Amino acid sequence: MAGKSTTDRKGKSKDTKTLSNELTDNLAAFTLPESLPCSEVSFPVLITKVAKASWQDILEESNQHFREIEEFTERKKEAVPKPPFLKTECDYITNEVFVQLIPALEETLNKAKIWEALSVQKCFFNGIDHIVQVLWNNNPRYPGRKERPLHLFNMPWVRKDLLKSPRPYYPKSWLWPENYAATLIQKTIRQYFVQREEEVQEMREFWKKLDVERKVPDIDTNPFLAKKFASASNFRKN
Repeated sequence: MAGKSTTDRKGKSKDTKTLSNELTDNLAAFTLPESLPCSEVSFPVLITKVAKASWQDILEESNQHFREIEEFTERKKEAVPKPPFLKTECDYITNEVFVQLIPALEETLNKAKIWEALSVQKCFFNGIDHIVQVLWNNNPRYPGRKERPLHLFNMPWVRKDLLKSPRPYYPKSWLWPENYAATLIQKTIRQYFVQREEEVQEMREFWKKLDVERKVPDIDTNPFLAKKFASASNFRKN
């Protein structure tokens, strides 16, 4: 019995030695990869408590879905061209004027921020001059001007106009105090909103036509002139 136990112990010790040698060999041969794909990495998931949606959130979400559907249907609609007699001034301003004017205004505001014209009173930058320069150089009727843009004071029509009526040495924005300039701006805006009212427009139109009748005495006897000046759209002030 004693001989058997010694042999069993020796066999077990040999087995453990071989297993340990295999493990060391495997560990020595094993190398970690430089990177693992995301599909093989199991990231921990943070379980949070889902907040209950309020009725206001549900309404806003449904309204947003409806707006998206309406925008999609509007985009899919084909634009029906209007006949010339149905085209209004708003269509012309939207499709012809604002397409050129809005980018010019945006560029002018960016330039004003660079020059700090909104915070410094005596600034070299003139916003109106810059708008005129951008609109003249980007006129779609003259595409050649984009290739060779000119400064405002190098334009031929500006030079002719400055020869006839030169500008003062200092602009008014340098001479007027802020309070006086603010009063003039408010006065102009109030005047504009008052003149937009229908009663005021009717009264102004009446005085304009009366002025024309005084300057053109043949309007009472000539039916062609009377028909021409009957509508305000054909009226031109002399």
